[in-house]
Amino acid sequence: MPAQHQDPENGHGSQELPGNTSPETPNNKTAEPAGIRALFEGLLQVAFPVNCIGCGTALPVRTRILCERCPHEQFSDPNPANEATCENLILPDGIMFQDALWKYDKGGLLNRIIHMLKYEGMQHVGEELGFLAGRRLLERHIDGSGRLADGRPLLLLPVPLHPKREQQRGYNQARLIAGGMHAASGIPVADAQLLIREKNTKTQTKFKLSQRMVNLKGAFVLNNYSAVEGRHIIIVDDVFTTGSTTFTVAQELQKAQPASVSVFTIGMA
Repeated sequence: MPAQHQDPENGHGSQELPGNTSPETPNNKTAEPAGIRALFEGLLQVAFPVNCIGCGTALPVRTRILCERCPHEQFSDPNPANEATCENLILPDGIMFQDALWKYDKGGLLNRIIHMLKYEGMQHVGEELGFLAGRRLLERHIDGSGRLADGRPLLLLPVPLHPKREQQRGYNQARLIAGGMHAASGIPVADAQLLIREKNTKTQTKFKLSQRMVNLKGAFVLNNYSAVEGRHIIIVDDVFTTGSTTFTVAQELQKAQPASVSVFTIGMA
């Protein structure tokens, strides 16, 4: 298992969660604003302390919601044996693995965190979850070079939202998660226009798998086959429920003949 990842910009490894880094100050011009900012953050922390949503421990960084211990103690691993899939799923042809960071607990802590990300505008939550997911991806599936054993490049592909829904929300939560995974792993994130969602599908909460697949037919369109061909594509989303969305995305990607397609989400329902 790799102890650290390689940053594509400078080649240095890092395993710190977002918000823990302290930028260097090469000259006095950057030192003063950084000092003022640090003082302001310190005053905010005193006046409005932020606590871990899992255990209530005070957090040193306001842009975090979990302490260092809770990711290991408050959630269940959906794939403890490191199998090709969680819960012995039958994967469609061409999908190498399906994995998730934690089991999704309806009405529980992860349910609350995902709600914060999707409906309460807390975008930093996506980056934090993505960073943890990126570390898990490295531990289980990717070697330290950020590639699979055959050396072919990887690409993180967030499941796109329909433009109308993304405009309403203000962001795509899957892209925020993918950004955090990139920070942890160095694996690049696909351009937002590589795969677009043309069909604004109905909510699928009460649909069976067959109904979901019909609902999603023709929903996704791949715009650049060359960006996918020969690569290992890792589809990224917040929660894996039946697989209808990610499997539909995988079907569209197969048209470009990728080396493989895999799925990684934060929750496994």
